[in-house]
Amino acid sequence: MSGRARCGRVSALLSVAALAVLLTSPGIAAADDGRPRVNPEERAAAMIRPAVMYLAGQSYGAVRLPDGQILSQFGPGTTMPFIATWSCTGFVVNPDGWVATAGHCVDSESAKLLILKRAAKEYITQFPDAPESRDPTTTLDWLRKNARVEGDTPDRGPEISLALSYGTGTKLAGKLAASVVDFRPLGKGDVALLKVDKHNLPSSELATDADVSIGTSVLAVGYSQSTENVTGPSLDPTNKSGKVSKKSTMGSAAEYEIDAAVSEGMSGGPTVDLNGKVIGINSFAPVGEPQAFNFVAPADGLAAIMASKGVKATLGPADAYYRKGLKHYYAGQYSEAIDDFDQTLSMSPDYPGLADLRTSAANLRQQHGDFSLLSGANLWWYIVSSVVLVLAASAGFTFLVVRRRWPVRLFDRRSLSRRRRLSVVGTPPPSSAEPHFCANCGAEHHPAERFCPNCGKKISVGASA
Repeated sequence: MSGRARCGRVSALLSVAALAVLLTSPGIAAADDGRPRVNPEERAAAMIRPAVMYLAGQSYGAVRLPDGQILSQFGPGTTMPFIATWSCTGFVVNPDGWVATAGHCVDSESAKLLILKRAAKEYITQFPDAPESRDPTTTLDWLRKNARVEGDTPDRGPEISLALSYGTGTKLAGKLAASVVDFRPLGKGDVALLKVDKHNLPSSELATDADVSIGTSVLAVGYSQSTENVTGPSLDPTNKSGKVSKKSTMGSAAEYEIDAAVSEGMSGGPTVDLNGKVIGINSFAPVGEPQAFNFVAPADGLAAIMASKGVKATLGPADAYYRKGLKHYYAGQYSEAIDDFDQTLSMSPDYPGLADLRTSAANLRQQHGDFSLLSGANLWWYIVSSVVLVLAASAGFTFLVVRRRWPVRLFDRRSLSRRRRLSVVGTPPPSSAEPHFCANCGAEHHPAERFCPNCGKKISVGASA
């Protein structure tokens, strides 16, 4: 094998080795010292969790029958209105008190339906022989077509009040009255924008339709009543993972179909991608569908309402420190995470879930210490990789130097060969030390002379005796 080929082969082998070392570098999440590992879903859940709020709705109204009689939940002769309650989920979209939820969670028509469901039971009790009392479904349908739900005055619909609560576990950090700024009902967008009187709330970011495609991994977040029935009330939301199955429409409204399991109570909560951005709002599920098959109202509809009110979805200063702290926390840099969390708490003392997260960071630091790129197995990896890279660089430099010399040597050989060929072709130059004689008379003459000094004949060039 020639020196050139051998040098090139060594350089290539070292380059491959260096590339292999780089590709097998130890990632932060792949810590081998017992540190907890994080998956993308956990990270996304942690990013959206502080912005999520529990929405409690309450409504009351009197049910006036077609004959003018008031149907009361306490029987004939009373005018006590029917009271309906429900729960949904909301999430902050701007730190200055702007909260999003589903439109049907604040729609008076939804409240009216809940009141009439309660009234149907009382109607059957008071009028058992009426043809419309044969079953609750028939009674409800009859009341929806013939009865009227009145608020404090006959010309008003049901009275509605909304409250947003936030905190950690069973610890309530705050409860705020909310007013409806604008909303779109189910079938026309199913989004709503609320306002509370509080600033510096933990907030969230909105994705756009361009960020969403079939197969996008998502988390549907909210306060599931099914979970609450099993574990008891909690201000920690649940997170259901899934993917976007289809982009579709319902009437004129766009919808995302997802296979994440969304249950009652999670309506109005955010569905986020794995970057923690809200792609949509939990909307509804088909009645009687046994599989995880739910619909999400795209965030673009919410963004349009916000824009019409001059509101922009944005994070606050406290959120910036919190998310910076999350990066440090999941990287094992617990001291820096604690500093970031402390900054967050100084701006927003009741930041949901942060106290527990800070405690976790302190415990992990005590147990494992702060992660360093130059410690343990990582230190050995960097030493080995540095040696390999230095060798590869040296080989490459040597290869370049040798290669620059090759053309010169090749030129020298060719030139030498050419000179040798020229030296044997033609007549050698005359030498002044060699004697010259006249071809006619044989007398000696000087090489520069053109006529013989003895016979006078012209000397022919190259015709020396």
